[in-house]
Amino acid sequence: MKVKRLLKGDTIYFLCPSFKCQMESQRIKNLENIIHNLGYKIKYGKTCFLSNGYLAGTDGERIKDLEDAFLDNEVKAIICLKGGYGASRIVDKLNYQIIKKNPKIFMGFSDITVLLNAFYQKANLPTIHGEMGIFLGRNDIDQDSIDDFKDLLEMPMKNRVLTHPSIKALSEGVTQGVLVGGNLSLITNLIGTPYDIDFNNKIVFIEEVDEAPYRIDRMFAQLRLSGKLEQAKGFIFGHFTNCVSESQEHQQVTELISEYFIKLNKPIIINFPSGHEFPFLNLPIGLQVELDANAKIIKIIEEYYEKD
Repeated sequence: MKVKRLLKGDTIYFLCPSFKCQMESQRIKNLENIIHNLGYKIKYGKTCFLSNGYLAGTDGERIKDLEDAFLDNEVKAIICLKGGYGASRIVDKLNYQIIKKNPKIFMGFSDITVLLNAFYQKANLPTIHGEMGIFLGRNDIDQDSIDDFKDLLEMPMKNRVLTHPSIKALSEGVTQGVLVGGNLSLITNLIGTPYDIDFNNKIVFIEEVDEAPYRIDRMFAQLRLSGKLEQAKGFIFGHFTNCVSESQEHQQVTELISEYFIKLNKPIIINFPSGHEFPFLNLPIGLQVELDANAKIIKIIEEYYEKD
């Protein structure tokens, strides 16, 4: 399934499927400046202003806002304003026929990992592991991240090459497959459910934030014990932000990745710039890509957009 590319003057819909958002934040003003400077209009969903404890409204309110965004003919792209937690509460209650019949750019990361992969698996809609609204609105956003966001919305996807000097090859090789994945906690949380992310013949992207190495070790063990690691064709590891141990005696994340993944003899790169810090390069979930660990690049080999 393909989606329509944005044109200048088109409307981007921002909503909150998970945590509530502080709309008076400076980040919202910064976000609005970026979107308007790129030539697009903004429409906020009701969930941007709702509160139910830590959630952006009740499950029903968040479901309706998400479905309404896909049904709204004025809306050409949907970007989540914030992650946090809450997508797992609604993923089994959404009407996937609405999503399938109204394909649009859908973008987010972190807790939104649940929806990114479910939309691909249940509605055949490729999605974008990309910057959320409050992330685009951070004061410390770098130009590379802004440029990649602009390119995502304005350029054809096929044949784009994603690379960065930070990337390292952990295990060399070249492979092709559909890209899936996202936040490690959410990937493991879905195991054993109907929304379990299928690793079979896939290239899997993984990132994380604020988890101690022993917790990451536990999640890697769960992936290994589930048999999923052997099924994948390759792995891309993004930012692991604030995932360090203060003790030099403890294993660190790179050591754990090496311990669990090198023995698989699959192409693996680490330090790919995507996740909970900058720079942030946007990745297509549900599209065919080529992972060239030798050259330390990801090449997108399938088009995301309809022909103009």
